[in-house]
Amino acid sequence: MIVPNASLGCARCHAHAHADATSDAFQEASGSVPPPTLTRTGHVVVAACLGFIGTFGFLSNLLVLALFCRFRALRTPVNLLLVSISASDLLVSVLGTPFSFAASARGRWLIGRAGCVWYGFVNACLVFSPL
Repeated sequence: MIVPNASLGCARCHAHAHADATSDAFQEASGSVPPPTLTRTGHVVVAACLGFIGTFGFLSNLLVLALFCRFRALRTPVNLLLVSISASDLLVSVLGTPFSFAASARGRWLIGRAGCVWYGFVNACLVFSPL
């Protein structure tokens, strides 16, 4: 646990902060759900943005891949790197964004912890490294 510099000299503050962190970890492990941080309207706005981003990302990356396959003049080493990034982004749009869209529309992860883990896995594997 990282303790701010102002409280380093106070052992009592440090012990209190450690107790709060321990109780928070216990609540998470015991299955209690934290209160929602967005209103229903906030979730709808986020879902609309994610729907637009997912749809636009899918269509634009599909167009990039189609153009690359269609025109031989575009098949250069630099464009191959861009196509790799585009394919990675297309997979995120197909495999990851629908989960976050559905979660935002409903205000919670629809398939619980497994959906949250899947979303993190897809983004970690596809977003941060080209294919």
